[in-house]
Amino acid sequence: MGLKKDSFYILLANIYSKGCAYVFFFLMAYLLGTEGFGVLRGTLPIMDTLTIFFCSGIPPAMAKFIAEDENFSLSKYIPTLKIMLLFSLFGGIFVLFLRYVLGGGYADIPTHVYYALSLALPFAAFISWSRGILQGTLHIKELSLTWVFEYTSKIIFSVVFAVMFGVFGAILSISTAYFIGGVSGMYFINKSLGIWQKSKFNKNFQFKILSYAVPIALGTASYRLMGDIDSIVIMSLLGAYSNGIYGYASLLSRGVFLFASSIAIPLLPRIAKTKDKKYIKKAVLLNILLSLPFVALCIAFPDELLYLFFHVKNPEASISLEILSISAMFMSIYSILSSALQGFGYAKISLYIILIGIVLNFSLNYILIGKFGIVGGAISTLISSFIILVIIIRAILSINT
Repeated sequence: MGLKKDSFYILLANIYSKGCAYVFFFLMAYLLGTEGFGVLRGTLPIMDTLTIFFCSGIPPAMAKFIAEDENFSLSKYIPTLKIMLLFSLFGGIFVLFLRYVLGGGYADIPTHVYYALSLALPFAAFISWSRGILQGTLHIKELSLTWVFEYTSKIIFSVVFAVMFGVFGAILSISTAYFIGGVSGMYFINKSLGIWQKSKFNKNFQFKILSYAVPIALGTASYRLMGDIDSIVIMSLLGAYSNGIYGYASLLSRGVFLFASSIAIPLLPRIAKTKDKKYIKKAVLLNILLSLPFVALCIAFPDELLYLFFHVKNPEASISLEILSISAMFMSIYSILSSALQGFGYAKISLYIILIGIVLNFSLNYILIGKFGIVGGAISTLISSFIILVIIIRAILSINT
């Protein structure tokens, strides 16, 4: 009963956070205008990828070691927080050089926006660490509440800050949300686990945590990057306005992922427990059943949807929406199959496939965007998402249960 209850909490928190993230981008599309929205869509994927790589990959590793530790002591994991803060500072410094690495439209973004992006990483370290502790000690309800605090504050502050400071304010609201979520996590830890004691640095133990965290961080960061390579390349080659127009189509198409995430989360433990492929078939069919009407709507009425939500009439955006809605369905199926692979114990295969997708997507985007503009980005995403879907289907079929 405890496992079902915990899974229910996590499922609700995930659906809530995904929904809030979707609302956040809709609000920013209204408040920032096309060019400002383009800057946001071009910078946040990179910030998220760096945040995951430098911070968010470590908590699952912490949770594993905490769960296996018969003599758990909170002080043992304080040095891990210090390491995460150090890593986040490296990531923050790297963010400041993005304009020189990516060039193009990124060179035109004001410097203070990069400072706001850089600031988010250290705050992310606190909230990520607290989640690792709460997950490992099975305080799942409290863990779920950290997402509620984070995303609720993100919505509230994003509106206030975006109105006051534009793109800079929108990004600053993310740092604020990380801070509030982190404070709530620290409060729950202090309430549940007691007073913090003086910590000692155990080099071997910290190395074990980091070694276990690397493939997790790579896999999660790669999946995040895969979904927004098109926006990054469009921002670099065509600039903020074109990326904003493309961002409208991309945002609408991503409604499909709300269905996939609610299916993928409970699928993993079922597969891990039973090793039964019938759950995969049911999950994929359910996802297709839920997402097909949405995809059909995007294909049938792209002009009307773009005008209804964003007051935009743009032929390239309409074509992009049609294409992206199909690729979004491919990626939603991929996320379900990837979750199944992890349940079977083949998480590395999922990582290799997504890395192939990233290389392919980057290459196609640089070639096709130069030829076809933003539609080239949509075509690139469609081709790469279809190819990695075929690869992961073959991988699933090759598993003997």
